[in-house]
Amino acid sequence: MLLETIGCAAAAGLLAYTAIDKSGSASDAAKIQRVAASCGLTVSEGGKLRTIHLLRRTRHAWGTEYAYRIPIGLSFDDIVKKRQHIEDGLNHKRGLIDLTIDDLRTLRIGPDILQQLRALLTGPKQRKEVLLDYDGTLRIRIYRDPMPTLVPFDEAALASCRDWRVLIGESREGRVYHDFDAYPRMVAAGMTRYGKSVFLKGVVTTLVAWQPTAVRLTLLDLKGGLAFNRFANLRQVATLATDVTEGLAALRSIAGDMKERKEYLRSRGFEDVVEAGIKYRHFVIVDEGAELASAGETNQELKKAKIECENILAEIARIGGGLGYRLIFATQYPTGDTLPRQVKQNCDARICFRLPTETASRVVLDEAGAEQLPLIKGRAIYRTDRKHVIQTPYIGNDFIEKTIRPHLVIRPRKEEAANAPAATEARAGRSYTLVIEEA
Repeated sequence: MLLETIGCAAAAGLLAYTAIDKSGSASDAAKIQRVAASCGLTVSEGGKLRTIHLLRRTRHAWGTEYAYRIPIGLSFDDIVKKRQHIEDGLNHKRGLIDLTIDDLRTLRIGPDILQQLRALLTGPKQRKEVLLDYDGTLRIRIYRDPMPTLVPFDEAALASCRDWRVLIGESREGRVYHDFDAYPRMVAAGMTRYGKSVFLKGVVTTLVAWQPTAVRLTLLDLKGGLAFNRFANLRQVATLATDVTEGLAALRSIAGDMKERKEYLRSRGFEDVVEAGIKYRHFVIVDEGAELASAGETNQELKKAKIECENILAEIARIGGGLGYRLIFATQYPTGDTLPRQVKQNCDARICFRLPTETASRVVLDEAGAEQLPLIKGRAIYRTDRKHVIQTPYIGNDFIEKTIRPHLVIRPRKEEAANAPAATEARAGRSYTLVIEEA
């Protein structure tokens, strides 16, 4: 009983200590104000320096949201550039004993309270994370607990998808899905080894599992074909191109199909494939679109081929959606040259993993932010008409192989296929039948 009393007194003392710092307040609101003033988020007004002004504070189960008025002369972009300063300031340690009220609220009165205190003092600290938004006022959300760093793509995750809806990731608000019938074109960008290729493999696996007879895939893996190699023998894969020459041949075939599909719909008075009742969707997935960039190409023959690839991709982005074509254009190096303007302008969805610079982030998202994502594989910004920070699901190769195994076929080697009669595939607007035996 004596130890319990001493422990309770110690807890109360620490609670009082952590509630007050040298300035008289340890509240996050006060810290945000100090950080804003210290890192230059100020304007001169009437001879006085003004910074952001707190309007309201709202507590939630996940943490706290603060609403601030931004003084005229500052922009939301100015605040975004200082997001890391704000987050670091909120996680700043005052000393060796650095406990918060939230830490102490986890204590349970009992004979082991001293052990609980010791664990709080010596254990790893949960880092507060910050999310910024603007709707006329600056909203700063401070989350007590970090987002998960791993979201497994498993049977339950796959079962949660439907039709052309694919699991994109997990946000603070819950799971986020992308519907390729609602948003048929997507740009995916991010530095190597931060989750872009894993994301693309998850999309392909989901489409094959949910739409095995309605999906057709043209995969342009311009990093040598290794990322998509395990999909090469899927009956749903029309082409796996690994260089510009193969990619151009595949895109020319698609351009011809699109022309026939458009003529079919026009002649029958249909607006799009949905109205026509056509369930078939053809996905064109480009991994490392920078390899198709014509700018800076010195080989004239190759430059001509790349320009034609860019033009066909732009056409798919412009008119392919209504014709049943879906485009995912992915690149590690988003610049004005590597991300074609027509493709970007017509892509209604963006998913952006960590990028090295603010300039690269603006190329993809039209705003800064991707350069400030934490160094966590799979963390991304997903944007359509709304924006989410998400942890994309990790799909393992064993799960991929188990899921796609029923759809694999044995294809002839290239040299054998070159001597065989060309396989006929029905053009757009006509029904087709694939007679392929499972391996």
